[in-house]
Amino acid sequence: MKKIIRRIVLSAAALFFATAASHALPCVAQYIPDSSGEYVYYEDKSFKNETFVGFLYFNDTTYAARIYSPASAKAKTLEKDITVYVNVDPSKAGFVLTGEKIDGTVEGNADLVNYLHDMLYELSKRRQREVLENGNSLTVGDDFSQFGGPVKIKYNPLIPIFNIEEICGADGKPVLLLQTTGLLSDSSDSSFLDFKGLYGIPKDKKRVFKKDKKSEDVEVKGGVQKITLDTQWQQSMQNLWLLGDYALLSINEMGTPAEITVEKAFDILARRFSNSTTHSYAIRQQSKITREENRVSVMNVFYQPESGNVTRDYKIITKSSSGNFAMLTFTVFDSVYQKSRFYFDTILKSYTVE
Repeated sequence: MKKIIRRIVLSAAALFFATAASHALPCVAQYIPDSSGEYVYYEDKSFKNETFVGFLYFNDTTYAARIYSPASAKAKTLEKDITVYVNVDPSKAGFVLTGEKIDGTVEGNADLVNYLHDMLYELSKRRQREVLENGNSLTVGDDFSQFGGPVKIKYNPLIPIFNIEEICGADGKPVLLLQTTGLLSDSSDSSFLDFKGLYGIPKDKKRVFKKDKKSEDVEVKGGVQKITLDTQWQQSMQNLWLLGDYALLSINEMGTPAEITVEKAFDILARRFSNSTTHSYAIRQQSKITREENRVSVMNVFYQPESGNVTRDYKIITKSSSGNFAMLTFTVFDSVYQKSRFYFDTILKSYTVE
């Protein structure tokens, strides 16, 4: 949990509203501007073999597109991994390339390079047709030869780059399915290039946790926030509590900039907190975002390939009577949560904000 603690301490307020500048696709007004280092990955089911395609935003003139397919003994195919870095003219509609660099084995894979070029152009062209004025999703019909003709495209401003959540074919089944979204921490973060899909994830390591029957309930407070824990939880820092090495909980407050509405602030935070962090990938098909009048709750399940850990993370952001945003962060190893759901859900339900 040490890396998780560090991330909470450093990012609780720092990532909030770092999107004042209008970063966007060429000739597209984005409701939530992309941040440098934001990326998205999909599974492209139009391929016979398991294939993932990802897009990374550096700035308004520089993007990366990557296609990855693992080796398959059954299909007798080798691993394929190609990344195209492109420069574009932001004043022109569509992806008008002004330069590019290709990493990976191009010989024999020219079709994959062309595929990446086509996807950049086609997804950008379709996104330019639509207007996303708020945090609501939008589903439109279209025709897309890559996916066999008639499709339905679901746009969601909480998804980076093209704001596409999924594309479904004429039979209603997904042909481009969201895998994960993320935000690189710095120029040395290789999470985008290291992504290899989210299938075959091993179960989280078995960890034995049992509530001590002798433990007593303890109400903890921080400003306008209150939550009921028990004596098994130990305070580690100001507004941070640990349940051994199984779970952590923190409460913080953040100011709200006057130039952003509460509704848009909730959308920005929901998008940021759904992003993967360094070598920890959000399984977006398990993500859940719940909106209420003065609150947004974000639940994500994260997979860390290097350690094999799977963690369940909750963020609850509430507009408080003080005018600030009160934020609860609760993270627990998924195997521990699954075996003690009632215990942890009871803690979360006890959380209140004045």
